[in-house]
Amino acid sequence: MSRTLAVSVICATAALGAAGCSDDGSSDQPFKGQSADQVAAKAVSATRDSASLRMAGKVSADGQPLTVDVHVDTQKNCKGRMAMEQGSADVIHAGQATYIKGDEKFWANAAKGSGEQQKQARALSGRWVKVPVGDSRTTGLCDKQGFLADMDSDKSERKGMTKGDVTTVDGRKAIPLRKKKGGETITMYVATEGKPYILKLDQSGGENPGTLVFSDYEKPVKATPPPAGQVIDGTKGGTADG
Repeated sequence: MSRTLAVSVICATAALGAAGCSDDGSSDQPFKGQSADQVAAKAVSATRDSASLRMAGKVSADGQPLTVDVHVDTQKNCKGRMAMEQGSADVIHAGQATYIKGDEKFWANAAKGSGEQQKQARALSGRWVKVPVGDSRTTGLCDKQGFLADMDSDKSERKGMTKGDVTTVDGRKAIPLRKKKGGETITMYVATEGKPYILKLDQSGGENPGTLVFSDYEKPVKATPPPAGQVIDGTKGGTADG
């Protein structure tokens, strides 16, 4: 999962991380006297420092559509769902354990092996499976700090941003910060009231188009392990808990 999330989220945000030099100078704009790069830097910082957030939307990863809806905090407590052409799955990360409940397509794609492995995959369909810590299918999905840190990774990509007119995202006022590069247009929507959280990221054109909406900042993540009797422990060779 780290590859798909990194490609979809980081590619949509790395260019907006901390810099840019443009400002339209309009007196009725929020963040008066601050350039687009300064606003973006504040937005990345505020979002990274938030205790929790919800991220939902549809992106493209390796040319494949990926839908995510996950609520995650700085401790990697995480609850949500992901869906792709290769199946869908619910995800919970609580404490030091990660649990996945995928459909048959999800587990069949994960197995990609012999007939016996495919048979085992079918048996997992609709069951909660405890997976090893750091499992690649969920590492990126539940690593809030990790993917936000990558926004600051490429200094050369963070120039030439411009401010747009104030709009709304889910009823909240936001200022769009845009950057065009080749056939891509990347837009970060930053809250103009309260803390300057990122409210939305949109990428059109290019190889990885998509949109992600950020909400539920600072709300506790209600991630609790499934009942032990409903869990197959994949860290112990597939035996049932309880």
